[in-house]
Amino acid sequence: MDDREYAEILTDAAFFVISGKGVDRFSVRALARWMKVSPAAILNDYSRGRTLAMIAGRFGQRWLAWSAGDPLFGPTPARVPLRLPEGPDEQLGIRVLGALQLLAEGERVRGNGVPASQLDRLREEELALLRQRLRDALRCCGAAPDDRHVAGIMALTRGLRETLADAESRLTPTEATEILSGYVAAAHATGCDGRLPDGEPVS
Repeated sequence: MDDREYAEILTDAAFFVISGKGVDRFSVRALARWMKVSPAAILNDYSRGRTLAMIAGRFGQRWLAWSAGDPLFGPTPARVPLRLPEGPDEQLGIRVLGALQLLAEGERVRGNGVPASQLDRLREEELALLRQRLRDALRCCGAAPDDRHVAGIMALTRGLRETLADAESRLTPTEATEILSGYVAAAHATGCDGRLPDGEPVS
């Protein structure tokens, strides 16, 4: 079994363990139990830190594919440039990412910064994706996204995702989309002479 296939299996196992038992119950033993192998079968080839790094890297690839799943943001397609969770499975994915970040930070404290660097790279790549989508949306009026607006939209997106993932939250995906799309439209208006990307004036 090559590293790529093994990373897929480990990531499936980590998702199950974290979502079902919580971050405190994450361990190589718990992964092995889900995979129906002995802990030694994992640790013989990979340390705990290396295992977590593989999981963080593969989860990051899955996350970017999900985040970019909507059509390119522009004059007519998606209302928001990055995806918001719409159902229980996607909300669960938000919580699992948060748990992986906690595990990666714990590993960094132990002297292994690789898992955390994998998740740092994920944040950088998602920010680059957002910047490109906003640039595409503004191309019609010859403008470019302001770095402050990009950072603000990214922060709002992350905050809305976490709120939607909170079981106690009353915010609906439709309401979250309205909030984010309104903020994006207002940010675009500063670069399009008071007009939205589809040419309609800002009300």
